[in-house]
Amino acid sequence: GEGELITCAEGVKQLAKIIYTLHDEAKDKPFELEMSWLCEGSGWKHVGVPKGVIAEATAWAKKEIEEAEGEESEEDDDEMEE
Repeated sequence: GEGELITCAEGVKQLAKIIYTLHDEAKDKPFELEMSWLCEGSGWKHVGVPKGVIAEATAWAKKEIEEAEGEESEEDDDEMEE
């Protein structure tokens, strides 16, 4: 079947989440996330994603990751209590 279609802006958020999930702060160097896109919003031209869009996506991604990690640690606490 066909996959779910998402907007380019949603794609930027999901890609940011993937990159930040895989980035290990303990052993990987700090980085600045940069992306480009070619979509209706860019007039079908290959251009850099605006820094504001990337900043919003990065903030969303980090929040999502923190919430997921918080849920995992709560589950670990529940298992220890049993």
